[in-house]
Amino acid sequence: MFEIIRDVAKIGLGALSLSKENIKKITDDLVEIGKVSREEGDRLLKEIQTSSDEYRKNLQETIEESVKKAVDRAGFATKSEVLELRKKIEELELQLKDHV
Repeated sequence: MFEIIRDVAKIGLGALSLSKENIKKITDDLVEIGKVSREEGDRLLKEIQTSSDEYRKNLQETIEESVKKAVDRAGFATKSEVLELRKKIEELELQLKDHV
């Protein structure tokens, strides 16, 4: 399950990074051939970057939520649960030393 989520995330983020790397060139090309003005090209670039950032944020939240659900279903202990158990073990070890 985790591997599938990770692979989907990599595909999505790879597509985003490719778009961000190339979008400046695309908008420059559109300006050069006269399809859009420089102002329109700059605005398009900003809009695409904003959309990309929002998509990346949403994707990250979705991945985190999916991983959390998968971990919960698998029954793995959380970090806080492990720390709580360590503390309890230390307390029990102290009690045991007092009785020996």
